[in-house]
Amino acid sequence: MKNWILAFACTFSIFSFSQEKYKVVYDYQTGNLSYFKLDKNNKIADTLTKPKFKKHSLVQVQVKNVNPFAIEVKAEVKEEYIHQSGQGFNIGGLLGGIGSFAGQELKINTKGIQEDAKVYGELFKSRGSNVSNKFKDLNEVATNVSAMQTTLLSNLSNPNLTKEEIKKNLLELSKLQEDARLSDPEKNFYKFLTDLELIVQSDKASIEDDLATLANAIESKENQPTLSRGEFAQNQTAMRNLQQVSSSLQSTTNQTTSNISQLKTLFSQLEASSFEQTFDYQMETDKAQLELKFSPSTLASQNNTNKPTVTRQIPMVSAGGFKINTSVALTLNSFGDKNQSFFIDENGIIGSDIENNMVPNLATMINFYPLIGESINFGGTFGVSVPLSDTMRGVNFLVGPALILGSKSRVSISGGLAYGPVSRLTNGLQVGQETSLTSLNNFTKNVYEVGYFFGISFSLFDLK
Repeated sequence: MKNWILAFACTFSIFSFSQEKYKVVYDYQTGNLSYFKLDKNNKIADTLTKPKFKKHSLVQVQVKNVNPFAIEVKAEVKEEYIHQSGQGFNIGGLLGGIGSFAGQELKINTKGIQEDAKVYGELFKSRGSNVSNKFKDLNEVATNVSAMQTTLLSNLSNPNLTKEEIKKNLLELSKLQEDARLSDPEKNFYKFLTDLELIVQSDKASIEDDLATLANAIESKENQPTLSRGEFAQNQTAMRNLQQVSSSLQSTTNQTTSNISQLKTLFSQLEASSFEQTFDYQMETDKAQLELKFSPSTLASQNNTNKPTVTRQIPMVSAGGFKINTSVALTLNSFGDKNQSFFIDENGIIGSDIENNMVPNLATMINFYPLIGESINFGGTFGVSVPLSDTMRGVNFLVGPALILGSKSRVSISGGLAYGPVSRLTNGLQVGQETSLTSLNNFTKNVYEVGYFFGISFSLFDLK
């Protein structure tokens, strides 16, 4: 027997304390708002068209398709403070790091070496034009890398783009770089960037080798005794040109490799980011208004894509729970033929009048009801009333169903059983009996009988 009692107690506890769960999904891109009921495994069990959340339930508010690099989301609830669930991703720190990537000028060499066959001799035919072509290829790589970085930063600060669209734009742009040594960016973008970095370093080393060969050619000519003054000046100009080209090469490759490294960082942060934000709210009030504020992020402001703050309202109404409030009522009470007044007629016979009319009463009521709707609810009422008449026999006790109208200033329409005092003859006296008494004042008493009432009450304050 004890085991059965224990099992029943455990089962009752589980059902009593089980918490209902709901989910509200707001799509930032489309503006669609959807309500769902969740099962015990947090999976969608039902779609709600006219949602009403159970009191003390957990409401999960999910904002999807919102770019965390471009938009900052703040949620506020009037009745309760809302806690943002941890995403394991620091957007603030991320945007601070991205901000340092912006504002860099593109440094590429477009001039190349001085094309003078007289200075370099026969080497120019094999080396000079080759160096110019290599520079052209390297500049193209630097330009494409800078374009990818600028495009990615611009897309990250665009609140109207989804995560998939940002990645698609970047991958399509990366395909413009054609080189047999490059891997497919769609298969592995990190491998593609690594290959691109190796190409830059390889081309740089090849160009440096060619520049060193051309510089050696100039130095060997300077040692010739037949070198004229004009030829010497040409050699010095060519040597300065090679030094400028070497310096420009170093600057270009350094920035390009730095941009590639930043692309890796930005792309990894994009992949790790969540374009969904979730807030949890405990439904403790009768009605809540969740306010979502979408404001431009620091990155969006830096990239001159500053848009005004957008506010969205999400209404949440609770159902269930138990409400108790007090009210002052005006009731009409009646006890039918049970309510009589007695008298002695001129022939000395005891008579009676049935007072089955409705007697107005002033009552204090306690209304109790489950919260079903915002304006109309059905429950019960209990109270005490005092008759507004010349004859005061005592208080009446009232109980019955009640219709509660309104939310803040509530009006209750109630009716039911009334339990109150009525007059009865004592000492064995009966109606129709002949008596020598001249008055019945000392031969009646009040007894409580069941009648009925109808009333309208106005709420004073909530007890719960």
